[in-house]
Amino acid sequence: MNLIKKLPMISAAISLSLASFGAAQAAPNERAKKVFDFWTAERVAQVKPRDLVIDDRGLAYLRGFDGKLTPYGHTIRPGAPIEPRPGNGGGGKPGGGGGGTIKNASWEFGGAVQNAAGRILFEMGAGNFFVCSGTAATDATSGRSVIITAAHCTYDDAAKAFATNVMFIPNQDATTGAGTDFDCANDPIGCWAPDFGVVDVNWTTRTFPDNIPWDYAYYVVSDSGSHSGNGSGGALDAAAGSLAIDFLPPYFNDGDKGPTSLDFTHALGYSYSDDPNFMYCAEDMTTQGADNWWLGSCGLSGGSSGGPWVQPMDEATGSGPIISVNSWGYRGGRSGMAGPILSGTTAECLFDAAKSSSLSGGGVVVNPGTCP
Repeated sequence: MNLIKKLPMISAAISLSLASFGAAQAAPNERAKKVFDFWTAERVAQVKPRDLVIDDRGLAYLRGFDGKLTPYGHTIRPGAPIEPRPGNGGGGKPGGGGGGTIKNASWEFGGAVQNAAGRILFEMGAGNFFVCSGTAATDATSGRSVIITAAHCTYDDAAKAFATNVMFIPNQDATTGAGTDFDCANDPIGCWAPDFGVVDVNWTTRTFPDNIPWDYAYYVVSDSGSHSGNGSGGALDAAAGSLAIDFLPPYFNDGDKGPTSLDFTHALGYSYSDDPNFMYCAEDMTTQGADNWWLGSCGLSGGSSGGPWVQPMDEATGSGPIISVNSWGYRGGRSGMAGPILSGTTAECLFDAAKSSSLSGGGVVVNPGTCP
């Protein structure tokens, strides 16, 4: 049996002028050019956050930018009476934050995290255009770069298909444009078209929220022919820098409160409502059930899914290790953000697959049974 299952991934796309290409920059390869040609102004105007929320019964919904809820993996309308579903990970009352809590603010510190993190545009199902966040991760490999994000920004667990037409825009906060658009020439280092995504098989065979423990994923970007727009291209992690992923257990519930506590955690991501701002929340980290870390006062807005959780964060340099990513929240205006646990899970095994799988292949689904 193959250790890793290969699935086809439809090549992605974005349109922009090639006039800004310098002599040292290689033109996009055929696959990437299709991505860059795909994203017209009309399509960019239709993108919406792919934000997943859970109600008190454990049922999942996609929350639109206008707050409207669409049933996800079921047909039950919001508020309809039904018995709660057991074993969905949504039970229990989430914890709160301590002193010094930041609920939702513009990231004003710049630094490594702003350079490495970016907005992800993608299509899931014909004509359904979404936005998430992701971060270039330190991978110690050559020939490719790896972006860490959420699985729900990579693979449609309801339709059972990888996202298509995927484009990554690092440090879009520093764009000279008015907001998210189709012109990568006005972004500080342009845009990249990932080659494929990597997810855990448990994410693909179940439907949210039954698969929330595996809401982590990676996009892999070739160093050659994947870039367009501003900057010299080449390797994404060389142009944007990267943050290390820490697969060791982070601090939580350490008893102290505020920015000096060991479990004080920053969660960051790109906002849809405050486009193109890079936003963050920060507070003491607790747990939500056995499957998630929890920031109980975090109020990041739509589009932040897949953005990094950093602990500890050096605000002076914007640097620190990634210990989770933005995953899901509750419906009904309740604050709080859950993040999947990377330590002791298959997250590191998926990272290894992202670093070693063939760049000529399609999306990668990793079977946990093959992990060390």
